[in-house]
Amino acid sequence: PSRLLIVPTQLGRSYYLPWPARLDPTLLLIIWVKMCKQTHIEAKESLSLIKQKRLRRGTLFGSLSLALLVVAPSLTMPHLQSRRDSLGCDSMCYGSYTSTRSLLSLIGSALMGRLSDEVGNKGRKFCLLIGNVASLVGMIIAGNTNSIQGLWISMIPGALFQQSFSILKALYSDYHEEVGSSSSERAASVGNLGMSVGLAFMAGPLVGATMLKSFEQANALGMVFLVVSTLMVLQLPTPVRLTPMDASRKSGNMNILAFLNVPAARTPAAILFMLIRMFMAMAFHIFQTIWTTSLKNRFNFGPADHGKFMSFIGLTYALSQGFVAKFVLETFGGNKSRSARVRLIQACCIILGFGRYLAFQTTNILVVYGIFGCIVSSLGLVNTILTADTGHLASSDEIGSLFGILAAVESGAGLVGPIIGGSLAVYIHPIQAPLMAVIGIYVLVWGLITWGYERFVLRSATADAKLDAESKED
Repeated sequence: PSRLLIVPTQLGRSYYLPWPARLDPTLLLIIWVKMCKQTHIEAKESLSLIKQKRLRRGTLFGSLSLALLVVAPSLTMPHLQSRRDSLGCDSMCYGSYTSTRSLLSLIGSALMGRLSDEVGNKGRKFCLLIGNVASLVGMIIAGNTNSIQGLWISMIPGALFQQSFSILKALYSDYHEEVGSSSSERAASVGNLGMSVGLAFMAGPLVGATMLKSFEQANALGMVFLVVSTLMVLQLPTPVRLTPMDASRKSGNMNILAFLNVPAARTPAAILFMLIRMFMAMAFHIFQTIWTTSLKNRFNFGPADHGKFMSFIGLTYALSQGFVAKFVLETFGGNKSRSARVRLIQACCIILGFGRYLAFQTTNILVVYGIFGCIVSSLGLVNTILTADTGHLASSDEIGSLFGILAAVESGAGLVGPIIGGSLAVYIHPIQAPLMAVIGIYVLVWGLITWGYERFVLRSATADAKLDAESKED
C-alpha cells in the first residue's frame, strides 16, 4: 500500500498506480479522463434503469387501477334493468339518459384531456384522482336515492370527470417517450391496458349476477373497489415531460381560447384518426340498435344469457389485447413494415364490417359466438395499433388533449349513431338497412386507411423516431 497512489473520481472510485507511473502527469491525466468518461456512461445507464423501472411500475399500477375502476360499476350491470323498472324509467327515459351521458362525456373527455396537459408533470395523476372521486360521488348518490331524479344526478359526476382510460393512454405515452420506446413496446403496454379492461368487464357482471343479490350490495362493493383503485392511482410514478411548456402556460396567464387550442389536433394525421374513430364508433352504435333485439327474437336471450355473452366478449377482448395483438403484429411484421401494419388494419375493417352481417345470417348460437370471437379479436388488434400510433402524433404537453378529443369524437358518434340506426330500421328496413350502413361505414374506413394511414400517420411516427434517435446521440 505504501507504494501505491490513489486517484479519486467523481463517484468516489479509486485507481491504484505504482510509484513510477505516478511521476508521469500526462499518464495521470489520461487515466483520470478515461475514468470520468466511464463514470458518465455508468450514470447514463443508471438513469436509464430508473426510467425503465418507472415505466414498469407505472404500467402495472395503471392497469390495476383501471381494472378496479371498470369492475366497480360493472358489478351493478345485472341489476340495472330491474332498478330502472322499479324507478319507472321507461325506454324514452333510458334513451334520454344515454344521450345525455354521451353528451356530458363528449364535453368531459376533451376538458379532462386538456387539463391533464396543463397542470404540469402531475397533471395526469391529478385528473385520474378527480375521475375516481367523481365516480365515487356518483355511486354514493345512486346508493342513497329512490327516484328518477336521483338516477340522473348520480350519472353526472362520472360522465363529466371520469375519463381515466384516455388519460392513462396519455400517461403511458409519457412513460414511453421518456424511455424512448419502440412502436412494439408501446403496443404491448396498450395491450396490457386493454386486457385489464376486458378481464374486468368479464368478471364484474359475472360476480354481480352470481354472488350479489341486489343493486345495493353491488353498489356498496363497487365503492370498495373504487377506493382501492384510488390507492393504486396514488402509487403511480410521475414521468418527466420532455417537451417544455411555453411561457404563457407556465405563468398561468392563459385565456380560454389558448386553453382550447390544440395544434396537434389540426394535423392531417390527427384529423384522419378522428374520422376513423368517429366512423368506427358510429358503426358500433348503429349495430347495437338492432343486435340486442335480434338476440332476444332469434335465441330467446334472457339476463343470464346476456351476462354470459358479455363475459365472453370481455374475455376475448382481454386476450386479444394482451396476447393476440402482440402475436399477430410479430408474426405478420406489423412492427417492422409500414405496409404490413396497414394491411392488418384493413383486414380488421373487413372482419368488423362483414362479420356483423354474417352474425345475422345464422340461427346457431355457437356460430354467433365464433363470429363475435373474430370480431372482438379484430377490434382489440385495431385498437392496439391505433392507440400505439396515436402516441407519436403529439408531444407530451398535448398528447392528453389529443386522446381527450378522440374520446369526445367517439362520444359524439354515440349521440348520432343510435338515431341513424333507429331511423334506418323504422323507415327503410328493420334489419338490412342498418346492416348495410355498418358495412358501408367500414368500407369507408378501409378507404381512409388505404389512402392516408401510411402517408400521414406512419411517416409522422418514423420522423419522430428519427428525431428521438438523433437527440439520444447528442
